[in-house]
Amino acid sequence: MLHELTSKLKNLGASFIKTVDISKLTPKENMGYNNAILIGIVLSPRYIYKLSKENTLDYSEFSEKEHRADILADWTEEFIVSKGYKASSQSERNLLQHDLFESEIKTTPLPHKKVAVLAGVGWIGKNNLLVTNEYGSALCMCSVLTDAPLPIEKSEMVMPKCGDCTICKDICPAKVIHGTTWEVGIDRDLIVDVYNCVTCLKCLSHCAWTQKYMNENLYGKINENK
Repeated sequence: MLHELTSKLKNLGASFIKTVDISKLTPKENMGYNNAILIGIVLSPRYIYKLSKENTLDYSEFSEKEHRADILADWTEEFIVSKGYKASSQSERNLLQHDLFESEIKTTPLPHKKVAVLAGVGWIGKNNLLVTNEYGSALCMCSVLTDAPLPIEKSEMVMPKCGDCTICKDICPAKVIHGTTWEVGIDRDLIVDVYNCVTCLKCLSHCAWTQKYMNENLYGKINENK
């Protein structure tokens, strides 16, 4: 089933699909499900260039791919249910419909990036975003919880690789990033003040790992075309 699901999700625009065991999380977090599926869609290097080098505030691709990830999660829920198993999409629509977004603290019981960390996809950066070796923070994600007996990819948790870098903190116009290195169990508010974030995407696009992804995939292609 996973092979069929992965193939269809890739055809529908997913960049990567990961499975993770969430059975050891609290009942509030896993809602009684044993497994989670993480669906990721990568932002284009040209879009990152537009945000970081041209200094253009443009939500178009980010919003479109965030919405697309939600659509793929909802589709995945329907696909799994059609196979006779239970599933719950963590799309924005589903979370709001089931009162799973805690507006007072601006979070959900099981954020997508926690699923991503458990899956070994990346780490939580000083910008409080998921950061990966391959794409930096240039990605949008959604997740699906399920009782389907999926094969789980064994992977180690990736600890932060931000080091002494404070680019996200220094460039934040709202000064909401504290420059704190993430560790297991840390209070999110010690990393970022989400209540005063203006969602300018600067910490996403200027992250050194995001810039590495942009440079390798944008300039490399430009040079190949010469």
